[in-house]
Amino acid sequence: MTRNRWFLLALCLSATPLFAQTTPIDLEIGYRWTDISGNEDMYRTQINEDEGLLLRALTLATIDFGGKASYMDHFRLDISDMGVGPASALRLETGLSGTYRFNLRYRRTDAFSALPAFANPLLSGGVIPGQHTFDRTRDMLDADVEFLRWSAVKPFVGYSWNRFEGPGTTTWQVGQDEFLLSQQLRETDRELRAGAAFELGPVQGTFTQGWRTFRGRESLSLAPGAGNGNGSGTVGGRPITVGEITREEQTDVDTPFTTLYLSGQATSRIKLIGDFARFAADSESDGTADATGSLASFALSRFFSGLSEQTSGRAKNTTWRGGARAEVALGDKASMTTGYRREHRELDGSALIRTLYLQSVTFGGVDPRDIEVILNATNAFEREEDVLDASVSVRPLGPLSLKAGISQSSTDVTIAPDLSEIVVSGGQGGTFDRRVRSFQLDGNYARAGFILGASLRRDNADDPILRTDYLDRDRYRVHAGWKAPRYFRAGITADETQQSNNRSDTRFDAKLRQFTADVEVTPIAALTLRASGSRFRSDSNVLIRRPENFIIEESVHLERGKAFEGGLSFAWSRLSFDGSLSRFENEGSFPFELDRAQARLNVQVREQIGVVGEWAKDEYTESSFAIADYEATRFGVFLRLRR
Repeated sequence: MTRNRWFLLALCLSATPLFAQTTPIDLEIGYRWTDISGNEDMYRTQINEDEGLLLRALTLATIDFGGKASYMDHFRLDISDMGVGPASALRLETGLSGTYRFNLRYRRTDAFSALPAFANPLLSGGVIPGQHTFDRTRDMLDADVEFLRWSAVKPFVGYSWNRFEGPGTTTWQVGQDEFLLSQQLRETDRELRAGAAFELGPVQGTFTQGWRTFRGRESLSLAPGAGNGNGSGTVGGRPITVGEITREEQTDVDTPFTTLYLSGQATSRIKLIGDFARFAADSESDGTADATGSLASFALSRFFSGLSEQTSGRAKNTTWRGGARAEVALGDKASMTTGYRREHRELDGSALIRTLYLQSVTFGGVDPRDIEVILNATNAFEREEDVLDASVSVRPLGPLSLKAGISQSSTDVTIAPDLSEIVVSGGQGGTFDRRVRSFQLDGNYARAGFILGASLRRDNADDPILRTDYLDRDRYRVHAGWKAPRYFRAGITADETQQSNNRSDTRFDAKLRQFTADVEVTPIAALTLRASGSRFRSDSNVLIRRPENFIIEESVHLERGKAFEGGLSFAWSRLSFDGSLSRFENEGSFPFELDRAQARLNVQVREQIGVVGEWAKDEYTESSFAIADYEATRFGVFLRLRR
């Protein structure tokens, strides 16, 4: 457990009302061991459960203060997976009735990625993992105080802090080759907000004004032994190498934001709802890059011995959205809702890149000199979307309920790129309009424990803006289930989504199908058996342009997956057990298999004390890429205290 988590835990425990006569506690703490064979990087990328001390769960909750505390009358602390868990959480709730309410939430996640085949040009030589990796931690803290002294208005203030940091590796294309870089990243979000919830007669609402800041810092340097680059060829008989690369980049963003929500009962049958949100982000980014070595540039038709680059960018993103809705009761069994929403976004900015090529000569070895290249680009983007929708709901007419709705979305986009960035003949800017009309129908039938439901949604668009925008999209869903009192439950669900854009320059077509079935049987009160299975199929085709030569080709992606799980839960006297077996298989563009087994045994030694044993095994295999396989076994012993 890292120092900051120990500090936060100690801080929360120090606020625990130990002076109360009794403080209910539910604690589970112990140690977990791991045994991993095969590709440990792949295990950490997927599961990342480490060995060490683990606070599995802790709950402290009380309203008994024995008349000794006047600053709070309730307290609750919840902690889960703090220690060597890859995702831990802490939540503290306290307050004094009629005076204030305080909430503190903390979350920590460990993010690791080192896939053998991703971004790995040296895979054929047996070099793993790929060259785009990271080992980072995200810490998130939220604190909110609500003041309850007034009945009509309840002010609140809040603060959020979010940090993402850690090392990694990446690549940089320079001098007609690609080089591996070591990376250190730190990004920090901070948010301060204040506002009030209010109830003034028939009108209720919430107003929030906030200020958010983002600070990002990235440092990169040439990785040890990476000076020869990923390429094995030469340019004009000269090898491309570097002796040193350093890059520093920083980004600062300031974003004030405002939100407003209102609702009120206009008449006994009509309720009106309105909302508005706006933010204006101003960002600045600056960077430097330096490289020395034997390099080349096809754009300049020259060799050079190094470069020095400075970059700066400025951007502003102003976005607002607002809407209004009406909910109308048409009788005891039917209601109608209709609404309108508009969203407007403006993005504009500029970038300046100054690159100085040092000691350059032509490919023929003449005309030695330094050359400076400047790219000064200004861009603008404006997007406006209007959405109008209406729906009618019919509540149960006997066993049947129905809902039908229609909507229309109108999007207008204007893009104005700088000419210096145009690389494709025909330009990249212009004004685009897109209209999407949607229809949805939902129905449910329920009687005597049996449920049958169906949903249909159809979307039609007139023009695409992006290459993966659909012209037609259909989504279907059917589910059925049956529940017998006390001992049996079963259900099935089938989904299908089809979308396409049949224009000759796109030929986009995609289909996703998924089928799931599950059953649960409780033959006796102490025993529950469960099983589930699912299959999915994903197919997509679209024409793409290869960036290195602009050749048009078809991109095909397909997956075929199957998942099965079975398990049981048993509880008798002072003994409880829960176990499961599962398998996931995928075929297609990325074939693999993952088998998992888990078991948990709880023995209640005394009325308040128990011992918990956990065991888990994961086996991952790729049929075409055995170097990614691993087998991992984990087991732990935990002490459980309930009082």
